[in-house]
Amino acid sequence: MFQLNKLLSAAVALAFVAQLAGALPQSSQRSALPELAKRASVCNGDASLCSRLYSNVTYIGAHNSYAVGTLAGATVGKNQEQSVSQQLNDGIRLLQVQAHKSSNSTSGSGIDLCHSSCSLENGGTLESYLTKVKTWVDSNPNDVVTLLIVNSDDQAASSFASAFQSTGLASKAYAPGSAALARDAWPSLGSLIDAGKTVVVFMDNSADTSSVPYILPHFQNTWENAYDQTATPFNCTVDRINSGSSPTNLMYLVNHYLDSSFSLFGTTVLVPNTAQIATTNSYSSIMADANNCAAMHGQGYPTFVLTDFYDQGNGSVFQAAAAMNGVSYVAKPIGNATKTGSGSSSQSTSTAPRALSPASSVGLALTFIALAASWL
Repeated sequence: MFQLNKLLSAAVALAFVAQLAGALPQSSQRSALPELAKRASVCNGDASLCSRLYSNVTYIGAHNSYAVGTLAGATVGKNQEQSVSQQLNDGIRLLQVQAHKSSNSTSGSGIDLCHSSCSLENGGTLESYLTKVKTWVDSNPNDVVTLLIVNSDDQAASSFASAFQSTGLASKAYAPGSAALARDAWPSLGSLIDAGKTVVVFMDNSADTSSVPYILPHFQNTWENAYDQTATPFNCTVDRINSGSSPTNLMYLVNHYLDSSFSLFGTTVLVPNTAQIATTNSYSSIMADANNCAAMHGQGYPTFVLTDFYDQGNGSVFQAAAAMNGVSYVAKPIGNATKTGSGSSSQSTSTAPRALSPASSVGLALTFIALAASWL
């Protein structure tokens, strides 16, 4: 009898527990156990950056990142020596592109990446480029990458969206829910990475966040100093900003690449100053520019530093970014073994003007002819 009473008591207790459990909604049962959220432990190469706002980190950018060739090719529209994948491997975290309407109306979005004119430098379709970026970000989920699109032909945001969607990169793009964010309103790198939104996209004109919420208006979020500067020290006066915006509330981008100016058939032509590229990309040059901007505007260091031929300088551009971010710099090989045009002459720090070689003269002539053809 005693054993029977014990069994009955146990059965009653189990029934009571079951009744209580049944009375709880299923969602309440699940929420009673805290879910373990993923937390990034390293962000853009350093653990200390995970808690830092996206807007409070300095990123090195590749100017015209699709225009890949050699230093000698700078006279015909080249601005980088390394492929976009290699740029990202090396540490580039801002990819700038210039978009033009394609002459091939059947090529997906109908957008090509060209330098001034597609007759001068055609870097291929937007889809081809974004596919390479998507492959890289999939393999590097703890890095946030920014894309800056120069919309040269004022094409609709929806045209760009079709390329982002077809390549799958739209799923990685951050949509803040507002066209513009104050500098201190951006999420942290860690939260972007935890959410799987590791691509931030800006466009200089025709952004429409009501239809494409992840392509953000560049100049409502960022101001820039002048580009195509031909003399140093670089001028950090506010040059481009959205009308009505205050620079103190925005991120800012420093155009840290030096051009040379030539007169060709009565027309001024600007090309990258490759004679001074090692000096321009040096740690001391970038830090002097950044410190000048920070002192002039009282905003701290720039969020973006845009460079030509970033690989010239053996990592000095990334050393400068590490200093601005307050993290340790670990030197590593930059570029790939097949890099060309990086001989001793390209590393010279001489300030004397370099005479144009015959090849460069031909390149400038081709540049002018291509531009002239695009104007006709």
